[in-house]
This record gives sequence, C-alpha cells and structure tokens, in this order.
Amino acid sequence: MPIKFNFNRLQNIYFATLNSDDKATAFDIQIGKGRFLFMMYLSDEDKEAKDTLFIYMRNTKVLRKLKMYGSHKKGTFDVYISEKIQNEMTEELCLTHSGKPFDFEHFLEELNSNIPLEIRQETKIKTLRENRKIISSLDVVDEAKKTVLIGDKHLSVGKPQDKTLRKLYLYTDADVKDIDELIKLLKKFNRTVAWTTDDNNHKSANIRDLICALSK
Repeated sequence: MPIKFNFNRLQNIYFATLNSDDKATAFDIQIGKGRFLFMMYLSDEDKEAKDTLFIYMRNTKVLRKLKMYGSHKKGTFDVYISEKIQNEMTEELCLTHSGKPFDFEHFLEELNSNIPLEIRQETKIKTLRENRKIISSLDVVDEAKKTVLIGDKHLSVGKPQDKTLRKLYLYTDADVKDIDELIKLLKKFNRTVAWTTDDNNHKSANIRDLICALSK
C-alpha cells in the first residue's frame, strides 16, 4: 500500500526557492549508509517539475519523482510513496539484518527531520554544480546539451526564462554573487544569455565582462 507522508520541514526551503533567482534548490541528506539528494524546481516554466520533489539515491543510482500536495503555505507537503519506491528507499540504506522489523515511517520522520531549514546560496550552487549530469536529465534547463556560454542577447518579445538563466549557475564556474548580479541586469534590460555545445570549440564568455558591458 502507498504511504502518505508530509515532508513539512520543506516549507522554509520551498519559499526561499520560490523567491530565488533560479527557482531551484538541491541538498543532500545522509541516513546511515543511505545518501539522498533532494531537488526542487519551482519556476512557472517548470510545468512538469513544479511541485515535484525529486529524490536521487546515490548508492543505488535511482531517481524518483514525488508530487507534493496540500497547502504549502500551511506547511503541507504531502507525498504518496508507492511500495516500489518504499523498497527502493529501503535498499538505498544498505541495511544489515538485525532481526528487528524495519520501520519505514520512522525512517521518513528521520529523513524529514534532517531537511535543513536554510541553505546558503553558495552551498546550494555547489550542490547543483556537482550534480549537473543528473539535473540535465530532468528537463529543468533549456537546451541542456548547450553548456558553453557565448554571450547575451536582447529579447524583442517575452522575458528571460528561468530555465535559461539558471544554466549560469550550473554550467559556469563564475562566482555566485557575480551570477546574481548578471541575472538582475539581464532582467532589467530584458536580455537573456546564449549558449552553444562543446563541439563548436567556442570560447566561453566571461561573466564579469558581460556585467561591465551591461552596466555602462
């Protein structure tokens, strides 16, 4: 039978993510030998991913998506965990048989209690960058195969997309504060960033140079 569980400790991080420039977050939780990477993508552009909790299990290399239900403002982040996912999460723990029955709901409570209430921007970006390959498979960045920044460009219609701008954090090694500043300038002047693939041998644009050009 599926288990309904409220990951209510997500509330702080959920709203911090909604108010962030990239509308994305990622953090690791370790329970015993189990290593769980939690990810959320909350832009309006993330139609498939919005209100979805991604959990990647590092030992078993299994990625699962859990839809979050309920009033998040009231701290309700209900998910329904199927028997299959229960088994996968249990397997991730690499348990040794002790003779005692495994209490899965107690495990969920422990997992929930280890969700951080706050994540520093630099820490979040480091986690995102370290998991680029996993993230590129989630359809949460625009044109994921294009990872080389080649410059900025004006938008005649629409506005810069979060799914494009968040690539600045993922696919460059620039200082996080510089990226924050660039994104603010791009939004101010209704510009976005352009990308190409590695095989084009294009020199990557310098973010400080882009900031200087937009600040003139």
